[in-house]
Amino acid sequence: MPKKILFESAVHQFLSAAKRRRERLQETDPTQAERLRAWVSALTIENPGGGRMRVAWREPHADQHFIELKNARFYTRGDADPHFRRQAEAGLLFSADRIMEQNIAFFDGEVRAVLAQAGLTVETGPNLPASAAVAARKRAEEAFHDQWAAGVDVASIDIRRMNEACTAPEMRQITAALGDLRGRTLLDVGCGLGEAAVYFALRGAEVTATDISPGMCDATRRLAAVNGVGVVTHVSAAEDLGLPKDRQFDIIYTGNTLHHADLAAMLANILPHLKSDGVFASWDPVAYNPVINLYRAIATKVRTADEHPLRLREVREVTGHFESAEVKWFWLTALLIFIIMAVVQFRSPNKERFWKKVVEEADRWAWLYRPLAALDRGLLKVLPFLGPLCWNVVIVGRRPKKTAA
Repeated sequence: MPKKILFESAVHQFLSAAKRRRERLQETDPTQAERLRAWVSALTIENPGGGRMRVAWREPHADQHFIELKNARFYTRGDADPHFRRQAEAGLLFSADRIMEQNIAFFDGEVRAVLAQAGLTVETGPNLPASAAVAARKRAEEAFHDQWAAGVDVASIDIRRMNEACTAPEMRQITAALGDLRGRTLLDVGCGLGEAAVYFALRGAEVTATDISPGMCDATRRLAAVNGVGVVTHVSAAEDLGLPKDRQFDIIYTGNTLHHADLAAMLANILPHLKSDGVFASWDPVAYNPVINLYRAIATKVRTADEHPLRLREVREVTGHFESAEVKWFWLTALLIFIIMAVVQFRSPNKERFWKKVVEEADRWAWLYRPLAALDRGLLKVLPFLGPLCWNVVIVGRRPKKTAA
């Protein structure tokens, strides 16, 4: 593509991303939306050469941001991906234009980066109207997870390990409960980096993955490509998927997402997309363990402030939507590993995500984890009331009740 056309296309994509953001903001905070419109109209956008685009502004303080166009995806109309073309023809894709979807995700992220650099990100606060507070919470989640995704090399992720390691009991439990995935449709809500979505695709599922973060969706697509499978991605909040109303799935999976969302709104939005004989599977942290609560209080830089680990009433709220449901608890005495990481190995919970590292380092911890996990299973069998003191809970629901829709 000629350089001039490339630059003009990049400008168009950037301004379109800014417009999308303004339109979303218009629904919850018209004043901020108008402020954003005026600010964007005053931007200076230049081509400094070197495959970059320069975005500069004077208010609220003079600054500039450079966009590396090599990270965007541009193409001559007619390029095609056979897998995504088949997905589109089967009605499984929101758009058959995969490259354009990647462009949208990329420039949405660049607009957020520019706004954050300019200090124009709307923050949450007790004095905000309810609708504005919800919108601000979603923006904070979006920005946090975009930043996380930007710092990860997806090529280094070992998909099998992240889902099959001895220290990943939640995913092993869910995988066993779901059984054979070949030919089954699966919706992953809050896909994150895509470890689960790509794993399910490797096992034969037709996967659609959603996340509030465009950066996470982009990481999921790249991780799928690295592993030679196709995953359809869609940027959306868990409480508002934006899926076609008649789109239904054999399986809905959501990992570590319920405790980030408005639970009632999320369930009301996603369960109508589950088939009458479908399976729902989730896992999330629980609110009661003092060791994990201390960890949360310290690890403020690797999590969002609005997280709300599940309480028993919320576990019952989820299971109440299904004709049958199974609840499994994990990590009771096995949490000793986290204590060793922090107290003995002097590892900072603000520099490492312990829940990721304990899976990545499964071989190193297997000698300790396996006997502690066996002890946990014995304790929970004899004293089941200890379940809520575990770190994580897995919920598998089957056959959604009609009232769930």
